[in-house]
Amino acid sequence: MDDRPIRVTNRNNRFDVRDKFAGQEYRFPAGETVVVPREAAEHIFGYGMDEQARFRKLMRMGWANHKDGRKWWSNIHMEPVGGNQSTGAAC
Repeated sequence: MDDRPIRVTNRNNRFDVRDKFAGQEYRFPAGETVVVPREAAEHIFGYGMDEQARFRKLMRMGWANHKDGRKWWSNIHMEPVGGNQSTGAAC
């Protein structure tokens, strides 16, 4: 398994995303990129998971029923550090 850290870019320019994993708080400022352990990206955003699992993360964040929730979710971009391809939105 690829254990490289993950670059998470919050392209939602109006708000920060905050969440916790393993007792540590993570903050993803609007318009910025943050490097996090792969396990944190998996837990918070469903990085590397299938569509159904990622949707559960969207629900956990409270975005699933908001009219702009899917748009916000699609503005979270992730890629492994050292990678040359973006995994796209909400991966």
